[in-house]
Amino acid sequence: MIPVREAVAGVQAYGLLPGDRRKMIRMDLNENAWGCSPRVLEALQEIAPEDIGVYPYYADFLAEIARVNNVSEDNLVLSNGADDIIRTIMQVFVDAGEKVLVADPSFGIIALHAQIVGAELCKMPYEDDLNFPLEKCLQELPSAKLLAIVRPDSPTGTFISRENLQLILAAAPNCIVMLDETYHHFLGESCLDLLESYPNLIIIQSFSKAYALAGLRIGLAFAQREVVGELRKVALPFAVNALAVKAGMAALRDTDYLAMTIREMKAEKAWLREQFDKLGYDSRDSFANFILVNIGERADEIAELLKSENVYVKNLNKMDLLKGWYRMTINRRPENEKLLSVIKGTMP
Repeated sequence: MIPVREAVAGVQAYGLLPGDRRKMIRMDLNENAWGCSPRVLEALQEIAPEDIGVYPYYADFLAEIARVNNVSEDNLVLSNGADDIIRTIMQVFVDAGEKVLVADPSFGIIALHAQIVGAELCKMPYEDDLNFPLEKCLQELPSAKLLAIVRPDSPTGTFISRENLQLILAAAPNCIVMLDETYHHFLGESCLDLLESYPNLIIIQSFSKAYALAGLRIGLAFAQREVVGELRKVALPFAVNALAVKAGMAALRDTDYLAMTIREMKAEKAWLREQFDKLGYDSRDSFANFILVNIGERADEIAELLKSENVYVKNLNKMDLLKGWYRMTINRRPENEKLLSVIKGTMP
């Protein structure tokens, strides 16, 4: 076999589970269990042959995103999900050997793409209370080319304050701060208003979570015009397909459905935590669409039992900071009751 690049040789491919997806209760991927807006399905039913036979048209979609977020279209780049825009940002700004900072644990795709470009990856452990490692970050910033922050973070569920974020942005004007806001709808707050003041800030958002369009892969980045111009040099010209554009437009316009799904998810989250409290398990809330539950020493064993019942959780047992804990996406009541039933069956 022809040798691959050294930076790629040590990369582990993303594993995909086999089997019938519809039979699985996936509480490990932070998907939206309430599904997309009915308007999305209506829009997809209106797809015509000419919509598929030509390359996608983005003007109206970009204009709608800009309107909803109160920015200019020149501040936007579309991508094939948040993963793709992370790849693009790394390729545009990070040379081999340059330092990339990321709090740990966090979204694994960030470290993956840093490794692929040959960056020096510096993982900064979260504090014991799962707060962002601000002091460590400020120490490392002067020698860093890019800092990745997920707000709110997964799997910790916590988020850096706006004040601390601005402190970082001001302290490192020559370091790109890549702020992943994939879960910002659940937090109820975005930092898009900071873009005008900080040319080193790039904000990533996604349609996968709150809008429940994970299967259609729509991501985007917001930045100042000059930064967007550089990103567009590397971004795929037609990264988002025509069906996704139709669906994304419909999802953006159904604000009532978006609010309803967030409201119902939060109510179900509170109920699920109550059930774990009654069972004697320690749980932690998050500012996203999941909770953390401390299963303890039997975490690996119980995760396998859950899997045998087609219930999948994110087992964090290999992480020192979260040893014995699961991250569990909030699902609807029947799926949550199935989870609880299996766990109850493991108790003495």
